[in-house]
Amino acid sequence: MERFPDWRVSMPAAIPNLISPDTRPIIAFVDAPDPDNFVLLIALARLFPEAPLHVALTGRPVRFNATKETPLWDYDMESSLLAQQSSAARMKNFMRHFGIKLVRVFDGGIAPRTLVPHHIHFSDYYKFLDVDPLAAIRHSELDPQEDLIREILKMDECVVVVGGPMTGLAQLLTRCPVVASKIKEVHAMFATWGTVQLMQMGDQPRGALQFNVACDPTAAYQVLMGLDCPITLLPSEVTRVQEIGFENAVHLRMALPQNAGTRQLFNLYAIWYDAAVKPRQERAPDEKIFIHDIAPAFSLHSVLAPTIYDVVPIEIASVPHLSREAAEWGKIAMRRLEPANESSERKQIHYAATGLTTGGAQQYLSALYHLLE
Repeated sequence: MERFPDWRVSMPAAIPNLISPDTRPIIAFVDAPDPDNFVLLIALARLFPEAPLHVALTGRPVRFNATKETPLWDYDMESSLLAQQSSAARMKNFMRHFGIKLVRVFDGGIAPRTLVPHHIHFSDYYKFLDVDPLAAIRHSELDPQEDLIREILKMDECVVVVGGPMTGLAQLLTRCPVVASKIKEVHAMFATWGTVQLMQMGDQPRGALQFNVACDPTAAYQVLMGLDCPITLLPSEVTRVQEIGFENAVHLRMALPQNAGTRQLFNLYAIWYDAAVKPRQERAPDEKIFIHDIAPAFSLHSVLAPTIYDVVPIEIASVPHLSREAAEWGKIAMRRLEPANESSERKQIHYAATGLTTGGAQQYLSALYHLLE
């Protein structure tokens, strides 16, 4: 029983055909604990094997042993740091199954907000199902943020990929503004055009907000309105697409190659599915497993990107981030620019994907399969 019987045929037979010659260092900001961040790192390592990869992990604010009545603001740093460190250990261990060695994972800070109720993050969500407990003690330490700044300052230039909130990137820019001069491109799974709703976590609709923006609206403002390099956004409209979603962890396993790495990936997605997706499928049958955060890796790839995503120049009018704008946190006011409306007097730096290309879903699934072989 094969869910996608024909999509492998359209792609070259092996991953070397997807390898990019780009050697620019990549700074990847990921969050935890969603497994799609791990898939993002696999994609970057395999699509850009000659590019040095530096990983910064942003933790999610949590409170262990919380109840359904615990408000979102009521998190504690001890729980949050433990969760971040456990995710660092899991990340290093997980990547080994794909032959990728992460020697260092840098501290990307703790996002100041979350939209995920704390009771969902039960301790077993973070338990080391795939990590030896003794090895976890050794490998859970995060490298300090200042070390990442030192590495960036040695570079002539770098590109940035973001699979979570902008927290870590904004912290680097605040600590050392010179970092901005080193960044030549940013690709981020970020924003929404307003047509995709957040995954429901309770009885009340949460509206057309975007998770990564809402978790740190101040950082979003600082990065989007402060950097002057090209920034490409991959909104929810190009990641929460039914054709590239999976009904459950078993369907995901059926659509992927079978090897030691994908077996570990299945284990993590089985936890994620039971904790975050399955409880909502009764009320929202279209809810699926979506591998959101691989999108910026595909976007960075100059050959692969235009086969998957339709990207247009945009103007960002505002990024709500002030306390009086709290009702709008998670939104970015952006509009598409037609070529005739692009100002010749102003450097165009903001771009956003509007949807998948014709055949883009098939190309996405094919690339995903080959990257995980």
